[in-house]
Amino acid sequence: MLTKPFILVMSLQVKRRNPMAFTFRHAQGKIRRLLAIHMPAADVGASAAWYAEHLGLTILNLSEASAELAVTENGAVLHPKLILTKTASKHRLNYVKNGRNRSMVMMHASNLEGLRDKMAAAGAHVTQPHADQEEDGCGRFFEARDPSGNIVQIQANDGELPLGHTKVEAIFNLEIPVSDVRKSARFYADVLGFQLIREPDDQLAIAKTGPFYKERFGYSDVQEFGFFLFRHEERTALHFEDDAGHVQECLVLQADDIATLHEQLASKGHTADERIDVESGQMSLHIVDPDGNRIKVVPAEKSGLKAKLEEMAGEENIAVGSF
Repeated sequence: MLTKPFILVMSLQVKRRNPMAFTFRHAQGKIRRLLAIHMPAADVGASAAWYAEHLGLTILNLSEASAELAVTENGAVLHPKLILTKTASKHRLNYVKNGRNRSMVMMHASNLEGLRDKMAAAGAHVTQPHADQEEDGCGRFFEARDPSGNIVQIQANDGELPLGHTKVEAIFNLEIPVSDVRKSARFYADVLGFQLIREPDDQLAIAKTGPFYKERFGYSDVQEFGFFLFRHEERTALHFEDDAGHVQECLVLQADDIATLHEQLASKGHTADERIDVESGQMSLHIVDPDGNRIKVVPAEKSGLKAKLEEMAGEENIAVGSF
């Protein structure tokens, strides 16, 4: 289990569009955040319109082959982004457990019932609100199926006050079925630098990555994104093939120092393919987790104080940490 290897990279006063203060506290040479989730889509346009209309996501880019969407707040993009890619493959980010289809992607909406009722009235495929187990502290949920067949789970915390809208406020958790929970937990924590929330058992491990928000959804000092590693005998791949025959990794991670991460992976016996995008010239690493899931790691889009300040805008002056 990871025991406080985190360092505060830098702290500064900046003007930022996103009013939520956060800090990065990740170890050097490790993963900075989950940048994007890649989802397969049979019809990119219909699926993108569904996420925008029903869940309130913003469409950032759209073509026949792919779409990039995100939750936005006051014009700022909240990570991870959602990338839809056209594919004839039947693979979806769902899995079956105890005879029931389960979502792998979880989103947050404080006005859970209001959002669910709005979607149902518009003809969207949604379930009734429910709890996984009564009084388990995990809140309330409902599931919705997008036009391509991906199931997403919407969550709200018990006792959380609903905000005055009916839309999603974050993409913030992912369920990953794994064959060996402890082995997978060691990989995501020791190799990639995710923080384990508790000691893993045979059935479940919870790992977090990304910046720490000062306050979010009623919790203090909470990280941006969580991974729930569930023991499951049947493998559900976190990658798929697009219509051009290219493998698309569902997890796109971001690291400050790709070279250092590559060295650390090699020192621990993990192979990582280094690739250069012919159009952008960007280098990326392509690694494989213990269950054979392919994961893509890209460098931070900008580095250095000047580049960080160029990203900031707005009038509100707040304290944030390393970007």
